[in-house]
Amino acid sequence: MTTNTKFDFKAIDHLAITVSDMQRAVDFYHGKLGMPILYTMEYKNDADEVIGQHWYFGIGDDGSHLAIFYWKDGYQTLEGEKPKDTRKPANPRAYPIAELMHFNLRVDAERIEEYCEKLKEAEIPFTHTVRYRHPERDGVMTVDSVENEFLPAREGALMSSVYFSDPDGIALEFNAWFPTFASWPNDKTPMSDATVGA
Repeated sequence: MTTNTKFDFKAIDHLAITVSDMQRAVDFYHGKLGMPILYTMEYKNDADEVIGQHWYFGIGDDGSHLAIFYWKDGYQTLEGEKPKDTRKPANPRAYPIAELMHFNLRVDAERIEEYCEKLKEAEIPFTHTVRYRHPERDGVMTVDSVENEFLPAREGALMSSVYFSDPDGIALEFNAWFPTFASWPNDKTPMSDATVGA
């Protein structure tokens, strides 16, 4: 199913992240990635001291934005919040539950090479990955990757992704889909703890 029959979502409005240093975040997202600063807000305590900030950075023409929070004590607590279980599982590809893996900024495929060059000029380490359909395994991709260089796509490429991190280690991706990805299947059965290993 490719159409939402329950809610009429227009797009992702924003992603919210917490950083350890707002100035460093501004230097990275605005200074190095060029995201425009849309709005800035501050949070104050009863003594009128600034204890946090919330800045909005524009992402695309659709109004989507990145909401960045900074808290003076470095941690945002919510009432009733419980610590997350962050034990490393045996699966080498697993990621902690309820943690942001990365956020993806869609770009045009013909600009990936240019953007790789811009990351190099800004001295931001990156990995460029191109994915292909596995020739013998249904629903499995093969991956070609290179560090800090542009990797030209071969015939049959599905997508081109550039991975890098902000100063706090938050992972970002520039991604471009190729037309061949439209034929990728959506017929797999979802896994659950009840079915794994059964």
